[in-house]
Amino acid sequence: MTGFMHIGFGIVLTTLTNVYSSIFITGEIPFLGGVSFIISGCLSIGAEKSPTECAVKGSQAMNIISAIFALLGIVAFIIDLNFNGLYRSSDDYYSYLVLLAGNGISIVLLIFTILEFCIAVATANFWCRATRLSPNEAMLIVPSTTRVDLAVVQAELPQPPSYSELAAPEV
Repeated sequence: MTGFMHIGFGIVLTTLTNVYSSIFITGEIPFLGGVSFIISGCLSIGAEKSPTECAVKGSQAMNIISAIFALLGIVAFIIDLNFNGLYRSSDDYYSYLVLLAGNGISIVLLIFTILEFCIAVATANFWCRATRLSPNEAMLIVPSTTRVDLAVVQAELPQPPSYSELAAPEV
């Protein structure tokens, strides 16, 4: 989703370039970053469903590339917000509104770029740990979904003895 948002908001920011000047747009970061975020997400899902060595290493490499694009995007957004953040008295009201809209979109994309950077680094770290296992060790991927059937009665487990029972046993 973050990749699609980057591409969509990148298109909107390119239409505002007559007033809103952006290093982010000039460097093609929304499009390259958005596509890399989409590809790394798809590869991560594919590697989770069938964890072959090729899929895991491909996902790891793409997540590292996505983290690099996200880091470049964070720097570009900070530069854009510093450059376009000041109100210029020579601007008319329309230009001021366009500048405000561009800054708002940049702030939203900055938040999502930071989020994508954290996700890409965490996923690359996860796959790095998974590839460091020796070939004889099994790679365990636990699915995050749980299914609870409310119609089945839960079995009562016996309670462990209390500390006072263990500390001073009765003779």
